[in-house]
Amino acid sequence: IGRALVKDVLSMSAAQGASTITQQFVKNALEAQGDRSLFVKFKEAALAYRLERHWSKDKIITEYLNTVYFGQGAYGIEAAARTYFGAAHPGCGTETEPCAAVLEPWEAAMLAGVIQSPSAYDPKVFPENTLARRNLVLERMAEQGYISPEQMREGQEQALPSPASIEPPSLDSRAPYFTAYLRQQLLERYGPAKAFF
Repeated sequence: IGRALVKDVLSMSAAQGASTITQQFVKNALEAQGDRSLFVKFKEAALAYRLERHWSKDKIITEYLNTVYFGQGAYGIEAAARTYFGAAHPGCGTETEPCAAVLEPWEAAMLAGVIQSPSAYDPKVFPENTLARRNLVLERMAEQGYISPEQMREGQEQALPSPASIEPPSLDSRAPYFTAYLRQQLLERYGPAKAFF
């Protein structure tokens, strides 16, 4: 973050990234994606600092995962788990058994990898990118002790969800095209943090 800040100050622009999950959550909540000025980045960093003093890390990651975009129309981890892996876990998606709670490590690794760029890591469009990214996430999970080397190797051998099994969230509406259009307008105007709460 310090390196990015120095580069931004020297270039007099907000060209560099490098942010924490908390800063990503704050950025999404502020809908500041279009205005990435140096002032906005300072504001985000200050808000992230305050947020980390008031919320636990578990609450921050939960809120982030419940609002971030995973591609294929899925906002939030539960929608993503249903979209990409609902077919692999029949019966999940209920109040007592959310799909996100039954994911295998390799499935969770794929979703974690997709967050960085939902279009570039879309398993329907760019399966080779998705596979490489998922395998990298599995390697990092093993390096950090979250899974065993055996689980990493087993996960890397798993196939991605087939395009036919990927089911984007459906809109229960009498006018689904209008509802989809309206939903997109709300997301663009207010961001997922406000649109879904």
